[in-house]
Amino acid sequence: MKRKLPLLLLFSLLLAGCQAEEKAPAAASPPPEPAPKTAQELLKEQPIDDTHDAFLVDTGGRLGVLLVTVELGTERGEFETAMSLSVLDPADMSRPLQTIETKTAVFHWSDVVDANFDGYQDFGYMYSMGNQPTYWNYWIWNEETGQFVSEPELGSISGPVFDAETEEIRGWARASAASDGVNTIHKWVDGELVCVRRIEVYKTEGWEGPFALVVADRVDGELTEVFRTQFPAGSEGYFEERSKWENLEYHGETNQSS
Repeated sequence: MKRKLPLLLLFSLLLAGCQAEEKAPAAASPPPEPAPKTAQELLKEQPIDDTHDAFLVDTGGRLGVLLVTVELGTERGEFETAMSLSVLDPADMSRPLQTIETKTAVFHWSDVVDANFDGYQDFGYMYSMGNQPTYWNYWIWNEETGQFVSEPELGSISGPVFDAETEEIRGWARASAASDGVNTIHKWVDGELVCVRRIEVYKTEGWEGPFALVVADRVDGELTEVFRTQFPAGSEGYFEERSKWENLEYHGETNQSS
């Protein structure tokens, strides 16, 4: 009987150990990783103030929606200020895909548009604002390189309006408080942005006129004057004449009837 006691004691100890292991709590599983922030959520986190701006550009390509942040620099000129734009991929905010250094005289005026009608969105930022004329710097998305490329010719167009149906870019720069000024029509030709028609109305003398209307078309790669006429002081006939030439299919009454 005495020999059985140690065995019974050993069995009891083993049984108690197993029960203790069964009662021990299981190790806690690690918390799930937070879902990545969307581009819209990241945009809301960006500072928008006197020296900061931000907007989204949906390139429609392999990188999709990109975040562009804007910051004014400390270099202040008499009429313009240094400005830095950072292009960021919301999927990896560790560093910019691209940094663009430029200058501006105004702030908080961005424009997201397919400026070259290739199906990818581009963007512009206003750099000058007058009584009516406004001028913008534009950057065109290059899907192959994954970069935005500056298009200087767009910077020469006042208040550009992009017509995807006709693939025309129209500008209007008023010369004074009256309706004289310059209309421009640009098109992309073999990948190059060119002015294909320029219509100018200006006063030949005095505040009331007379007015001259001059049309130049792109001929053999150069803007060439193709039409000129005048209207007496007080006449508003140039409104109708100018509207005719705003249609690129119009080439003057003589040519139309021939």
